[in-house]
Amino acid sequence: KALGVDIFIKRDDLFSVGFGGNKLRKLEYLLGDAKKKGATHIFTIGAIQSNHARMTAIAAKMFGFEIELFLKKSVPVNKKSYFENGNIILNNIVDATIHEVQDNASAYKAVDERKSILEKEGKKPYIIPIGGSNGVGTLGYVDCYFEILKQQSQLGMKFDLISTASGSGGTHGGLIVANVLSDVKTKIKAYNVEPDQGQLAAHTLKIANEALDLCGSRVTLLNSDIDLSNQYAGNAYGIPEDYHIDTIKFLAKHEGIFLDPVYTSKAFTGLIMDIQNN
Repeated sequence: KALGVDIFIKRDDLFSVGFGGNKLRKLEYLLGDAKKKGATHIFTIGAIQSNHARMTAIAAKMFGFEIELFLKKSVPVNKKSYFENGNIILNNIVDATIHEVQDNASAYKAVDERKSILEKEGKKPYIIPIGGSNGVGTLGYVDCYFEILKQQSQLGMKFDLISTASGSGGTHGGLIVANVLSDVKTKIKAYNVEPDQGQLAAHTLKIANEALDLCGSRVTLLNSDIDLSNQYAGNAYGIPEDYHIDTIKFLAKHEGIFLDPVYTSKAFTGLIMDIQNN
């Protein structure tokens, strides 16, 4: 009512495993691939408070893998509480091994060094990229698109737009891929959660084409197929602006749904502004 349009929210934050979140759909495929390849250890990289790292740790432990997290300081915050609470506590509960690294370069170097050590011991690490966003992980959101089509059919309606936050491109990429494969076409738009000069769009295109190849499609996506807004990302990853906090309060007061300050608040801000700008 407040915005003058009908908005439906897909609650992937309410999955029952590990406090939910979109990474679970990706991990279904990634951990399946790891199991098929005989992996003993799962490695992944993320920020100190990474939701992806937390969910990977929990899901990996459930399926009998040893888990090692390479966590970097991606957010410009130096408070002690940031390094000791939240997802760090959850990672420790499942006995994840945590390696502290400075940035992406040092993270991948540490991964290579640790991989070499374990392989000499006869172990087999499987490396999941940041956000679980590669061709395999992206397949989770190919599934999601067809789930949305089924739900809109059950509702007896047709959605005009599917929108999402994007940090590493896998969710967005999977929706685009399924849109190509489906007879039912829907406009898809993502909102970047950090300032960017085109890196995310390029990565999304790359992994989407990898996923299309895995699906047996001969279609090749182009830059023009990636609708990604950088307009509402704020000044830094992990740091909300005042207007993002306003969006969190807005949805909480109207619908009792709480957005998060890192991802969904930025995407929902973009969606509100696009609606208001017609």
